[in-house]
Amino acid sequence: MLLPFIIILLVVLPTAWLICEFRSPRWIRIILGVSSLALSFVVAWGVGLISQFNYNAWYGGASSRLIDTVILNVESGNQDALLRELRQLKTDYHPTYENRARYDELVDQFVERLKLSSSKDPAAKPTSTKNPP
Repeated sequence: MLLPFIIILLVVLPTAWLICEFRSPRWIRIILGVSSLALSFVVAWGVGLISQFNYNAWYGGASSRLIDTVILNVESGNQDALLRELRQLKTDYHPTYENRARYDELVDQFVERLKLSSSKDPAAKPTSTKNPP
C-alpha cells in the first residue's frame, strides 16, 4: 500500500514542482522542490538498504552451505579431499569491492566437487545438501 503511494509521489511532486516554477509564489516552489529532492534521497536510500539485505542473505546462504559441507567432511574423515578442495576454493576466490566475486558459484562448485570425490569412495558418507536440516 505504501509503495504505490511513493511511486505516485515520485511522479507527481517533480511534475508539480516544474509547473509551479512558472506560476506559483516562491514559498510553494521551495516546498515542492525540497520535497521532491528529499523524496528522491529517501527512495535511493531505501533501494540501497533492500539491496544490502539481499547481499547479506545471499552471502549468508553460501557461507552456510560451505560450513555445513566442511563439518560433514571432517566428521566423515574425508580430510584429504576437503583440504584439496579448500585450497582450490582459496585459489579461485578473489574478493573485490566491485562485485560479489562469484562467491556463491564458487561455494556451489566446491560442494559439488566434494560430492563427486566422495561418490568415488563408496564407504564415504554424503558430503552436503543444498538445504541443511
